[in-house]
Amino acid sequence: MKIVDLHCDTILGIWNSELRGERLSLRDTESGGSPLQIDLKKLKAGDYLLQNFALFTDLRMQAKNYFSDSDALTWKTPGNGAGLYDDASAGSFVDPWLQVTEMIRIFKEEMAANADLIRQVRTFRDIEENMRNGLLSALLTTEEGGILQGDLSRLDELHKAGVRMMTITWNYDNELGHPNRLPQKEGGSFRWFFRFHPESDHSRERSLTLFGREAVSRMEELHIIPDVSHLSDEGFYDVADIVKGPFVASHSNARELCGCSRNLTDDMIRTIAGHGGVAGLNFCPSFVSEADREELCYASCEALSRHARHMMDIGGREVAALGTDFDGIAPCRLEIENASQMQKLADYMSTHGFTTEEIEGICFRNALRVYQEVLK
Repeated sequence: MKIVDLHCDTILGIWNSELRGERLSLRDTESGGSPLQIDLKKLKAGDYLLQNFALFTDLRMQAKNYFSDSDALTWKTPGNGAGLYDDASAGSFVDPWLQVTEMIRIFKEEMAANADLIRQVRTFRDIEENMRNGLLSALLTTEEGGILQGDLSRLDELHKAGVRMMTITWNYDNELGHPNRLPQKEGGSFRWFFRFHPESDHSRERSLTLFGREAVSRMEELHIIPDVSHLSDEGFYDVADIVKGPFVASHSNARELCGCSRNLTDDMIRTIAGHGGVAGLNFCPSFVSEADREELCYASCEALSRHARHMMDIGGREVAALGTDFDGIAPCRLEIENASQMQKLADYMSTHGFTTEEIEGICFRNALRVYQEVLK
């Protein structure tokens, strides 16, 4: 069964390894195997057709951990006036635009070094050409709209680099909008993690900013797919109001089954489906199953299949896709530990009530349908 994965953080893993002086690669050349959950050997073993590579950017990446004090490529007031960090003692953080441009460099280097196996795609035609030539496809995305730093022209620069999807927020407020925050801890149980409720029901306190609305409109003009994973509930509906075509939740599950703040309500699933978009199943254990202790959360094929079935029951069979979050989650408490094992999920579904058509939709066809419509 072919696989299309909407989200991984592998490029960050490679860049971080370079900063540590031990550069990893997508090509598994180590006798002991690559520590990455995604590399070319694992993608081939998992029968991948396309992998989205996110440029994950941390607005709180500590400069002192990576660069000397004399390095000028840092910022002291992340958020550009959005009220992100009011504490002057927070220190210097690595400039988010530096982070993303460095990871674009890493991505381009990996594509050049491994062009015999994988090629970057910008359009659906590129995907079709790679399929004809037996090559893997790599689609460049970004995770964290704060990389724009209030400058809309940066979307055009990212588009030129081949970026075709953008997660509007990660875990911090930025110039575009706000993420969903975790609920307050209570007692000694991890159950608090699953008791998320929107902070401001029926208010606009956590909606997209004016700049955020402009950015989402520009994304659609550029054929950059807006990604609402992490975004506040109010921001989600703002995106739905602005965007005419498909948008996605690249790595989000069903909140009805697991109540963490990342996951989607049934109405959100219906809304994404109504736009012709998809939601990618996130393999992070605490986004898949609820438990009294975090170490008891487990991303089993059974639990992932329940999320997929629920999404299809609510939004139709074309709404469910895959968004593993590999290399952004620890390789533990996972029945599918890395990309090489992805056929476990298809095999499980095939013996537990899913039709071949449904499995193909989840594994690759639904995502490709979105790309065929948007990636011109």
